[in-house]
Amino acid sequence: MLRADDLLDHASRLLKSPKTETDLRRAVSASYYAVFHLISSAVAFQASPPTPAGLCGRIQRVLEHRAMKNAMDSFRTPDSCTKLAANIGIPCAFSPDLAEIAKAYGELQDARHLADYDVVDSNGTVDLAWASDSFDKAKRIFEAWERAKSTDEAKLFLANLIFGARWAK
Repeated sequence: MLRADDLLDHASRLLKSPKTETDLRRAVSASYYAVFHLISSAVAFQASPPTPAGLCGRIQRVLEHRAMKNAMDSFRTPDSCTKLAANIGIPCAFSPDLAEIAKAYGELQDARHLADYDVVDSNGTVDLAWASDSFDKAKRIFEAWERAKSTDEAKLFLANLIFGARWAK
């Protein structure tokens, strides 16, 4: 089973003594995927009963990266939380931890795209500081999630990752 904390550890090991640009790129990608699996497994755990076997994993697989990023935008500011609450009829208090997760997730996703797809590094971004910053963002997301995960806002945050734009239907 793929574990979020194992991916974060992998990114850390790659950054301890990177020998190539590929090590830096893979550290960024591993940092992003650590966060993706942390959050997507929380979604699946919330949405899935313990049986039948395999259901939780299937739910985790249906989540789309870009849709998750867009759905997280509803938690970035107090105004966006208020708007979400008005749209779905469920109270949503602003959470600085969820706002940090939403912001950093989007930034990590953009960094992962650069790491995985900008093969020529046209802007000269790929370096140890950039990769370390991505890793630090991932660690901050893990810490923020640990603080927020038991709140009602976190439960709504996870549900929003499934339903996103479909709430109003």
